[in-house]
Amino acid sequence: MNSKINTLFDYIKQLCESDLDRIISFVLSIICVNQQSEEKPSCPYCNKTHVIKYGYKTGKQRFLCHDCKRTYMHSTNTIMSNSHYNQSVWTDFIRDTLCGVSLDKSAKKYGFSHQTAFNMRHKILMALQDLLENNPVLLSGIAELDETFVLDCYKGSHVPETAGREARKHGAKAAKRGISNEYVAICTGIQRDGGAIAATVNRAKPSGKELDEIFRGHIAEDTLVLTDGLRSYNVLETLTSCTVVDVKQEAGRGIFNLNTVNSLHSFIKETYKHYRGVATKYINRYNVLFSIAFRCADNLKDMLFSSLCTVGQNCYWHSVNDVRNYKLVIL
Repeated sequence: MNSKINTLFDYIKQLCESDLDRIISFVLSIICVNQQSEEKPSCPYCNKTHVIKYGYKTGKQRFLCHDCKRTYMHSTNTIMSNSHYNQSVWTDFIRDTLCGVSLDKSAKKYGFSHQTAFNMRHKILMALQDLLENNPVLLSGIAELDETFVLDCYKGSHVPETAGREARKHGAKAAKRGISNEYVAICTGIQRDGGAIAATVNRAKPSGKELDEIFRGHIAEDTLVLTDGLRSYNVLETLTSCTVVDVKQEAGRGIFNLNTVNSLHSFIKETYKHYRGVATKYINRYNVLFSIAFRCADNLKDMLFSSLCTVGQNCYWHSVNDVRNYKLVIL
């Protein structure tokens, strides 16, 4: 089966210049207010409109709110907050991200550091994470739940002594056979004709308590939940009036399979390989990206466009300190 992640990047690269510009411009119009606009934006702190222009700061127009007496700019509380780079650079950076360009290549092109490129990418990932937390996916109809495993990763830092292993090279395999403490679990759920959820909470098979933590509020009543027979999934029947079925006991019957969630697992592993590993502490940021991007590959043009364009509708501003510390996965 062809890799969906490669299909995604290949498709983007084949877009004509006007189509790609249209996608990027629309994304930016939502996640980072146009700084060239002469309009007076409402106050991002109190949402009032009684504002005046109040000089410039670092070459950018500043405003004063007469109601709360606070100053702000067009980029305040967007992912461009406190950025030294203008909208043009962010536009090109998003273009590189869509086309799978590495952080180092982007940093070299624009003349900034690897750390700056890292911060810019993770601000976008955190905005996606906030978006899905405030607009949670609700699985209904027929949903498939299962877990997959990827190697733990300390990319960008030294392997701690508590890990109990030596550092691995990119592409290396685990030292032990089978599922061991070198792997982390990604618990996934996907609706046959709808959204997907992916989250990491542990290294081993998920317990009922952990599945409760992941899927509570994400499964609608009367949903048919298909699993591989792991007894921990039975706890989901107590969360709502869903029905949990072991597909192994229904072998040979048409709808009772895990083909869709297995395709999601293949996509996650291919994407993980494309990034040459993802630091385990940041994996849930990428899990959000995986769950959105998987559906993009099915109806690529429309889904890619709509998913990217909703990134900033409920975007919360994060500082550079948040990039390093916001909702890390600690196993």
